[in-house]
Amino acid sequence: MITLLWAQTRSGVIGKAGHLPWDIKAEMQHFINYTRHKTVLMGRNTWESLKLKPLPNRKNIVVTSRPMTITHPNLEVTNNLKNVLKYYENSGEELIIIGGSKVYETVLAMADKLVISYIYQDYDGDTYAPSIESLPFKLIETKKYQDFEVAIYERKI
Repeated sequence: MITLLWAQTRSGVIGKAGHLPWDIKAEMQHFINYTRHKTVLMGRNTWESLKLKPLPNRKNIVVTSRPMTITHPNLEVTNNLKNVLKYYENSGEELIIIGGSKVYETVLAMADKLVISYIYQDYDGDTYAPSIESLPFKLIETKKYQDFEVAIYERKI
C-alpha cells in the first residue's frame, strides 16, 4: 500500500525555504504516531531538511540521483523509485511518502491512500501540495484538532 502524508495550509502551502513554515506540536505528534514503526520514503531535499539523520523507529528510504555515503541500519538510499514502488504495491506493507513536492507529484497517481493535515492558519511558503481535486479519492475520515484537521482519503475502486 502506498500512502502519501503531508500537512498543508488551505491554500496548499507545504513548505518555505526547505522547512515547514509552522511549528504545531500536535501536528508533528500526529506525524510521529502515524509513521512510527513503518517505512517512510522521501526525496533528497526532505532528507536534507532532517539534518541528514534518519527518523527514529522507522525504516527510512531516500530517493536521489546523487551519490550518498551515509550508512545507517534504518536507512536505504536508492535512485530507483519505480522498483521501491513496485515492491510496496504488492507487499502488503504500507509505504508512507513524506516529501518532497516532486516525489508527491510523481507518486500521486499510484497512491492508495492520502493522509492530509489541513492547517487552519495561513502561512507564506514557496512549496505547494499537489492538487487532488480531479483524482479518484474519497474522504473516509476526518479528525479535528485545535490548529488543524486530518483528512484521510482512499482511492475509489
